Amino acid sequence: MSKTLVVSDNEFINILYVMNLEVYLATNTKLVSSYNSAIYALQMDDTFDLIVTLESIGNEKVGKNLKDFIKLKNLAVPLIVAGNSQYSIESEAVHFINGKFNIQNILKRSAKILGITAKQMAELDIGAYYPVPLNPNLGLTTAPCHIYQKSGSNFKLLVRQTDEIGETLTLIKENGVDHIYVSSADRLTMINKISLTLIEKITLSLKNLEGASIDKKVQVLSDGYEFAAANLFSNDEIKQQMQEIATASAKIMQDVSKESTTLKTLLATMLNNKDGYVFTHSMITSYVCYHMIKNVTWGGEGQTDKINFVIFFHDIFLAPIYLKYPELTAEALLLDNDKLTDKEKDIVLNHAKLAAELVVGYKRCPMGADTLIKQHHGMKKGKGFVKFYMEDLSPLSKVVLIAEMYVEEFLKSSEDPANPFNPKIVIPKLINEFKTPSYTKIVQTLVNVPL
Repeated sequence: MSKTLVVSDNEFINILYVMNLEVYLATNTKLVSSYNSAIYALQMDDTFDLIVTLESIGNEKVGKNLKDFIKLKNLAVPLIVAGNSQYSIESEAVHFINGKFNIQNILKRSAKILGITAKQMAELDIGAYYPVPLNPNLGLTTAPCHIYQKSGSNFKLLVRQTDEIGETLTLIKENGVDHIYVSSADRLTMINKISLTLIEKITLSLKNLEGASIDKKVQVLSDGYEFAAANLFSNDEIKQQMQEIATASAKIMQDVSKESTTLKTLLATMLNNKDGYVFTHSMITSYVCYHMIKNVTWGGEGQTDKINFVIFFHDIFLAPIYLKYPELTAEALLLDNDKLTDKEKDIVLNHAKLAAELVVGYKRCPMGADTLIKQHHGMKKGKGFVKFYMEDLSPLSKVVLIAEMYVEEFLKSSEDPANPFNPKIVIPKLINEFKTPSYTKIVQTLVNVPL
């Protein structure tokens, strides 16, 4: 059996990587939380077949440092680096995956490196019982299937399906157990249950951020957003639970908007956290919308909650595309980009419609959120990008539409020091773009956005 070293300090990533690598690729994993711990593990054991690491942990560039260490020591172990920026050191021995929650691509690349084909996995003699790492299961309250404990060469029933499980797992962990066992036929049932538990953990972490710094709030928001984007095509149960992440995120987005002193300081926070373009764009749009809504007569806290739920989902179908092509920016330019496949261009054209269809299936979707998502580019049916701005859109749709254009101008200027952002130029430009009085009144609220 192969051995994989996982380097991560993120509690959600720890669960995701260890669980998926062990269950789908039948590789033994060792988890460490820092570069120094990884070096120690490699010095103590030179039989690892693969290293999977986050690109950075804190301010340390773990991916680059591990690559340098492997080269220095002439080690023959391949390295997979997962992160959110354009990597410049990829080679035969170093592989970069855009998106730390992009578990499908991480598994595909790992399988290729380890020489495991889908056919081999299907034919693998895994025996009657399958080992599952214990730690990811510590959040379970009831057993999704019968769970067993290995005793010598035998397997004894630990808990039955639907029995309470929490205290039992904690107890065996205290006794040094690091794996539990399920019937081989139940291993996917177990992994799906753990995925749902991961959603609960992310949601709980979002709800427990009172008093946390803006940096910490943005980091947890980013994890929730990226996890949701990575699970757009998961089973219906997981997609339904994503609403919990979005609802909790909407409240934290409002907190970040309230607590951030200026647009520039918020941008600095986003860049420091190395968040992808879509999440960065969405969070800054949330900030702009918050200050716009404060200054219209029909604004209020309820409107802000709804608009943040909308902003969480409005571009979520674009997130995988931006992860694949991290050098790209403005949405409207994507359709003319030769890098995108026809299928990807179709997603760009219909991303508002797809996101609206996703949220309309939620049981507690804020009233009208699907319509706002569908209209956020000014098109009533959620397809394409508007050329003529219609008057009969909802006021909140107009707020999002205007805020997004303002944010795109801001982000474009932030990358060009020779042309600093100037609202005295941008606001008249937007007034000229929209022309009609209902839009002009909303555009004028942009003067209240602290830069």
